Amino acid sequence: MKETSSNNQLLKTILRLFISFLFLILLSNVAFSQKATDDFSGKWKTEEGGIVEISRFEKGFIGVGAVKKIVIMKDLEFVNGKWVSEMTNPTKHQTANCELVLEANRIKIIARKGIFSKTIYWTKL
Repeated sequence: MKETSSNNQLLKTILRLFISFLFLILLSNVAFSQKATDDFSGKWKTEEGGIVEISRFEKGFIGVGAVKKIVIMKDLEFVNGKWVSEMTNPTKHQTANCELVLEANRIKIIARKGIFSKTIYWTKL
């Protein structure tokens, strides 16, 4: 009888841990989700040391190089719960579809071209 009681206690403890784990996953998903009210406006320093000025444009944002005034990021819009844009690397003459995530004082950019992807970060000035 004692063995059955200890097995029940163990199962209850495991169930509590599992429910707590699921709750933490759900909470972290909500806490770090993107919002349509995110504001990307401002000056951002790229990993290469360049400066991009992002400003509101129509229903989204646009990013322009601070020195050469080249459009780096166009049509940054909130679509299906994500911030997406087409971005251009003017030094490499490459364009890619990107997902952007605002993380306090930096932007996480996930660039995708075909089967390849690259993650870069810009820091707010």
